[in-house]
Amino acid sequence: MPLNMPSVILRFIDGALLKRDKVGESPCKVYSFYRGDTLFYLKSSPVVYASTTYSVMREAAVLQWLAGKLSVPEVMAIAEHEEHEYMITRSVPGRPLSSLIHEGRALDLFRDALHQIQSVSIDACPFDVSAAARLRELDYLLSHGLAADEYDLQQWPDLVTPDDLRLRLQASIPAEDFVFSHGDLGDSNVFVDASDALYFIDLGRGGKADSWLDIAFVHRNLREDVSDDTAAQFLDGLGRPDSPAKREFYEQLDELF
Repeated sequence: MPLNMPSVILRFIDGALLKRDKVGESPCKVYSFYRGDTLFYLKSSPVVYASTTYSVMREAAVLQWLAGKLSVPEVMAIAEHEEHEYMITRSVPGRPLSSLIHEGRALDLFRDALHQIQSVSIDACPFDVSAAARLRELDYLLSHGLAADEYDLQQWPDLVTPDDLRLRLQASIPAEDFVFSHGDLGDSNVFVDASDALYFIDLGRGGKADSWLDIAFVHRNLREDVSDDTAAQFLDGLGRPDSPAKREFYEQLDELF
């Protein structure tokens, strides 16, 4: 970690041992540490990402807005300087849904997670993660050499380069039905306690988006990590017709992040 972290961050850490958390693929760095018996997380992002959904200052603002609306980590401290942004959060209870994914409860837990998130009112929600906003973000990442350098376009045979994908996305923006969206709803970002209460982490992409964004991510998670049949059951239980075109759009949009 940089030795010149802002004083408010250093004071909170107070010399505690920082342990690097290597889960995830974002450019952010995450460290866990204890104060007494309480577990906290320090997350930092380079300032070059300040205008993107990788910004930890943005994530802190989303978490603070969600306090009392959804079970999310408590923000303990935030700070920034010329090189990085920093956020410290208190850990949430339970264990990640990924550790329960093969226990036969993933379908019901994901349904509950989706319902809770989409039940958050977007009245006065200041966070825009619409398709247009995310495509502007993708343009920024591509133009600055910051887009993901590991991607798989072979699943869409007519797409060869990142620019092919960008052009396809810009030409196929769907009509959007806005709800509150987690933005990265997967089994590592949902925690489940002993009473099956749910907690949500990694909300940097939280905000107003189409309802199919989170559905597409859950469907992909179940399809890849459980079975096609379980993923199909998830869609069947939505009480609405499937939208394969929207699901594909949001999966493609995620590929370069």
